[in-house]
Amino acid sequence: KNATKTIDLCPIDRMISFLTMRYAFRYNTVLSCTEYRPVALPADSFTPLDPRMLRRIILEVQREGIEVSPNDIRNYIESDYVRQFDPVGDYLASCEGAWDGHDHIGDLARTVPTDAPLWHKWFKTWLLAMVSQWQNQPSRLYGNSVAPLLISPQGYHKSTFCRRLLPDALKWGYTDSLALSDRRQVMLAMSQQLLINLDEFNQISPRVQQGFLKNVIQLPSIKAKRPYGTHLEELPRKASFIATSNMTDILSDPSGNRRFIGIELTAPIDTSRVPDHHQLFAQALQLLRNGSRSWFDKAETEQIMLWNRRYEIQEPADQYFSLCFSVATDPFDPAAEWLSTAEIFDVIKQKVGSSLQVNTLIAFGRKLANMPGMRRRKCETCTRYLVKRVGSKLVDSPFRLADRLADNPFPAISPSLYNVDNEHRTAILEDMADFFTYLIYVMSHTDVISLPVTL
Repeated sequence: KNATKTIDLCPIDRMISFLTMRYAFRYNTVLSCTEYRPVALPADSFTPLDPRMLRRIILEVQREGIEVSPNDIRNYIESDYVRQFDPVGDYLASCEGAWDGHDHIGDLARTVPTDAPLWHKWFKTWLLAMVSQWQNQPSRLYGNSVAPLLISPQGYHKSTFCRRLLPDALKWGYTDSLALSDRRQVMLAMSQQLLINLDEFNQISPRVQQGFLKNVIQLPSIKAKRPYGTHLEELPRKASFIATSNMTDILSDPSGNRRFIGIELTAPIDTSRVPDHHQLFAQALQLLRNGSRSWFDKAETEQIMLWNRRYEIQEPADQYFSLCFSVATDPFDPAAEWLSTAEIFDVIKQKVGSSLQVNTLIAFGRKLANMPGMRRRKCETCTRYLVKRVGSKLVDSPFRLADRLADNPFPAISPSLYNVDNEHRTAILEDMADFFTYLIYVMSHTDVISLPVTL
């Protein structure tokens, strides 16, 4: 009688006992949802608890005669009475210390046929960064901010390669259908997915590439409001990025494309063998534990930017630059002159006509600043670049060093220095510094000083 009375007074306990005899529950900390499996099924049979299944469970409790409300059942399932489960941490823990010493990462990289000489090295660093991203290290200042971009015609198995980067236990964490136009969805996906494939990358507009995508790809954590949430939360970022494209001229950042690694395939990817994921990630964990870098240093970033120039979108002004100018490396070259972006743009426009639009001037200036070997200097009103006109040995320019120093090699003591505007005066003083640096070099390397005739 006392036992019956106790049971009647504790319907919540009866409900919990009834549910745990039939189901196993766990809270997935990555997907932020409760998962379940019938106790008769294997341990790896957990699936997210959807509203339809929740209603079934409520009906089962009520049919048992347990006097609890549907809210009581929901409160239990959504509370910390249900154990937490980190599927990524659980999988990585199973790989920890299991590496057999073979280079499985290198094997996977070699299935991608390409002429890129540093592909194997770049792929290993990126894969280590992806695994490091999964570990939720609180000291991270940046996320995995680089993404391989696989380029080839259709039928080269690019998407298959991307999908197979994740093991079966984590395949839920792969997506290739993310809409970048929905920023909230992107933010949530970066905290709930493990690998985001930007499929058909060429369809992403230059504006999105240079703005939103360039920003989110380097974030270490995400601030977003969950569905039905009441406030913004800071969520750990899990996702890394990879991309595919059928076109080669697709990168559009005029300040330098360092967020992507363009890899053009020379043949279809070998997908005949499924990677040994257990050993693949065991090797990655061991390399990280041994101190291997999971980021690209300054020299590697410059190599990536230089390599990516072949995949940049060429605007008309960029293409016409090489027809009108070349990059000058020697400020003492009689044909070299310091010109502003507007002056260079105007020369090109005079040659090719009115098809060039002024609204491309800012982007064109950024391209000039990132051209290999381009020298530049700041003036009061603009930035000037050292260039030579194609087919011209001498030019008539107030900013050419030889013209300013031919008649008076020491303008600093000439009243004429004070009869020019500030921009010309700044340019003259800067070139005087170049002149005296050159003079000291000559004096230190020769017994008899022999300066160029133009000087």
